[in-house]
Amino acid sequence: MNSEKQQSLLPIDWNSTDLPTMPSIAQRLISLLCKDEVETKELCELIAQDPALTAKLLQISNSALYSLSAEVTSIRQAVVLLGQQEVIQLAISSLLAKRLLTVSNSVRPHAERLWKHLLTTAILAQDFEFDMQEPDLYTLSMLHDVGWLVLMSQAPTLFVSLYEDKGKRLDELEKSWGVDHALWGAKLLEKWGLPEPFQVTAFRHHNPFQDASPPKYLLIVSLANFLSNSMGNSIFETIDNEPSDATLEGLGLDRDALSEMMTWAISEKEAIDLKCKLVI
Repeated sequence: MNSEKQQSLLPIDWNSTDLPTMPSIAQRLISLLCKDEVETKELCELIAQDPALTAKLLQISNSALYSLSAEVTSIRQAVVLLGQQEVIQLAISSLLAKRLLTVSNSVRPHAERLWKHLLTTAILAQDFEFDMQEPDLYTLSMLHDVGWLVLMSQAPTLFVSLYEDKGKRLDELEKSWGVDHALWGAKLLEKWGLPEPFQVTAFRHHNPFQDASPPKYLLIVSLANFLSNSMGNSIFETIDNEPSDATLEGLGLDRDALSEMMTWAISEKEAIDLKCKLVI
């Protein structure tokens, strides 16, 4: 394939068994994150349905990431010590990591980079202090670039070729190779039955102002995506444009604030990378 010429969009078989599916427990956990109140019993019973997930959460809870004074021996105890939100987020992250990394060996390193980028973006996004209850910024960010998983599943060789085509902006790469990860991500999330904000985030996170008045959650994920790339937790070695003035203004920020955020994100890299390793 001549990567210098624009290609027609690669056809995707949306009925293929190769396409990734969303774990049902992950879908139910996402719905819990958006509820005002969650019964601890309900949460523990849901996680207990997956013994491997239970074991993984106990391993993470007892890791150096938290340095708790007492050994955690049950999910209920983890909820008490870490809080419901943290346990739900860890559970979702662990389930998605398992699903994202179920790819052919040729793209496994790329899937790991994708996973690291998604989790980094999620961690950064949830730290934005805005008056928002729904949708949940963490899970929106965890799924914003899931369209790349479609390409890894359907055309792994093409994905590797695209990755090796260096020195271009991401939009140039996609046009050259007939790829549209944003469109595919939105379609996959629709297929998974996730609410509209997930589809909007996947489709618009690189260009939120394609719509005149983008929702604030979209601006936050777009900015967190940039910060993740700027600290080195990116999927591709591409030229990344800074957020537009409109994006910053929509969040009440300026260029000085962006510079401070980039410095802060880099300072968080070691802790975030540790969490990425533990959750896999």
